[in-house]
Amino acid sequence: MIQKGGKSYYVFPDPANNRAYIGRPKEYQAYQQLRAEKKLAMENMETAEMYQDAEMQWSLWGGWEAGLGSWGPMGGPGPY
Repeated sequence: MIQKGGKSYYVFPDPANNRAYIGRPKEYQAYQQLRAEKKLAMENMETAEMYQDAEMQWSLWGGWEAGLGSWGPMGGPGPY
């Protein structure tokens, strides 16, 4: 934040695009809101990806039918 002529300005450099963004408190609040929304959206996507990955790992077990006839020592009927 900088002060010039009795007014507050917010300056954000964007070196990747060789520019700077400048705004007043109203624009800064809008920027903060967008950042919060983007963060929430990113967290939601990460959560969805985590659940998708976890669900995909179940396929390694071969599904429910794979072991019904031969449960192990901790399960129901089967060789011990």
